[in-house]
Amino acid sequence: MEKKLIVYYSRTGTARQVAEQMAAQSGWQLAEVTDEHPRAGFLGDARCVIETVFHARAKYRYEGPPLGEVEHVVVIAPIWMGHLASPMRDFLADQLPASTHLSVICVMAARGAFRAVEEIMRITATIPAPVLALFQRDVLSGLSQEEIAGFIDQVKTAGRWEQSRQRPAWLSPTEA
Repeated sequence: MEKKLIVYYSRTGTARQVAEQMAAQSGWQLAEVTDEHPRAGFLGDARCVIETVFHARAKYRYEGPPLGEVEHVVVIAPIWMGHLASPMRDFLADQLPASTHLSVICVMAARGAFRAVEEIMRITATIPAPVLALFQRDVLSGLSQEEIAGFIDQVKTAGRWEQSRQRPAWLSPTEA
């Protein structure tokens, strides 16, 4: 059985809400990326802008199992100013093993999910599948529950599809 892990970063709690709902529905383990220093107030907002615009490194902590033990990572990340949130960006650049399957949920106020997925592809050299973009207002109102359930089904199906794509060794005994 493939081990799946949900890794999320949440400044306001919206991405956390998605992660907790997904974990409750799927039974997959949760792991959190947190800030070393709080982002509350004006200075926190300013730090978000500076890290996003100038691609400054974010100081973060990862609270979860080693990613080398996981076969499939589901990343849940907010969008800041049309880009992937800097703590998640730097976490993916530093931590994600190349052999890990990746799926992504982006939580945004209005736009930026496609650009964020492109950033993730550039950072990880992996094409995430499936990908889901959620509006913050839909998460907070509960309208995104069906989309999240459908995403979970897609992740489960993608795992089975990857296994079925592999050619059995008995078909090519000289190739391994």
